[in-house]
Amino acid sequence: GENKIITKKSNGKHVNKYKLKLKYSEIVLINMNIVNLELLPQQRPHKNILEVFEDEKKTTHGFVCVSAPMVRYSKLEFRRLIREHGVKLAFTPMIIADSFIHSQKARDNEFTTCVEDVPIISQFAACDAYEFSLAAQLIYPYVDGVDLNCGCPQSWAISKGYGCGLLRQPELVRDIIQTARRVLPQNFSISVKLRLLNGNAEESIRSTVELARQLEKCGATFLNLHGRTMWQKTSDPLNIPAMTEIKKSIQIPLVVNGNVRSWKDAIDLHEQTQADGIMSARGLLSNPALFNKQITGTETPMECVQEWLDIATSAGENINFQCFHHHLTFMWSSHMKRKLRLEFNNFTNKQQVFNFFEERYGLRPQKSSYINTLNYTKCIYPHVPHTNNKTERAQAGQAWSENSNGKYFNEFKEDLTKEQCSEEQDDFNLEGSFFTDLG
Repeated sequence: GENKIITKKSNGKHVNKYKLKLKYSEIVLINMNIVNLELLPQQRPHKNILEVFEDEKKTTHGFVCVSAPMVRYSKLEFRRLIREHGVKLAFTPMIIADSFIHSQKARDNEFTTCVEDVPIISQFAACDAYEFSLAAQLIYPYVDGVDLNCGCPQSWAISKGYGCGLLRQPELVRDIIQTARRVLPQNFSISVKLRLLNGNAEESIRSTVELARQLEKCGATFLNLHGRTMWQKTSDPLNIPAMTEIKKSIQIPLVVNGNVRSWKDAIDLHEQTQADGIMSARGLLSNPALFNKQITGTETPMECVQEWLDIATSAGENINFQCFHHHLTFMWSSHMKRKLRLEFNNFTNKQQVFNFFEERYGLRPQKSSYINTLNYTKCIYPHVPHTNNKTERAQAGQAWSENSNGKYFNEFKEDLTKEQCSEEQDDFNLEGSFFTDLG
């Protein structure tokens, strides 16, 4: 190995220095204690992510079905549900690396797992090589890989140097991945989730291809690409030619995402890009069975709701009411008329939800089902650095607030409001047409 000084930046100024010994699977922490990752207790053997891509390439559809990292929502309980319906690779929600390093509360709140939660990739928001590498080291015993978020377009993330903000400094992204690769075992997955770089059509493709190739050289296991730039909205079309060109330009697997709301969308995007994996976010929230080829249609089947009720019962206090309720709102709103939606949205506890589904649909939690057996792993972090004055600040440094709804849910509510207005108009038109026909 070799010694290297990595400088941690704050507001563009070099304020602290941490000395890392960049040896194959060792990292020197702040107190200069060497941690051998291979000696840490393992809850299970690591899954080789490249083998997942190879195995799924042999299937009839030919790609890995991937669940995106979703702040608030892609937690263990939801991962259990979607794995039952075709998801072969799941991501945790985006975790703020700095908070994960310095706050026990953040570690407990932001990450839970179980032995069956495999394969799993933990995604971190980090603004330098030190944060990402140390967070990766901490979570190493419990996941099959780590992912660097370079795709979050939200202004708060960009202002802190996270997400798309990193794409303004491609050399920093390369340094982060190269450093992590040198301190983590070779068969442990390191990936990057990014968007197309800004510029006109030609510049965007050229610069993104160049970055993708460099990340491959730095040791990335695979890449995740959203087919839009940081400034584009979800309503803007995907840049299919750019996604296709990037796939052709690299040898490592490429996962693509954007506008995947149904199994047909997934098949079409694969055929257009020849990507190794197809990722979905909003589509899975609306229909957790999206990747289940045995279930036709685009709406959530009743069995998914039953399974979610079972999981929530097993999870108990491990899943808060807001998360439990939001998922059902995503899944089932399209099945409810406006009056029922309003009633459902006013619920404040799980029992009200259980009563609602039993009275309306004859569903009740089944305690004996396989899916509700969640044996949570007790995650311990013996190699965490000593606490310092950053710990208190890190307590509040999560990617979301329990007192707010968040981007996904707010956008969903806006869409729902538009649908309700349209629905009211449709009801009026239907009534008029009905009486006209009778006359």
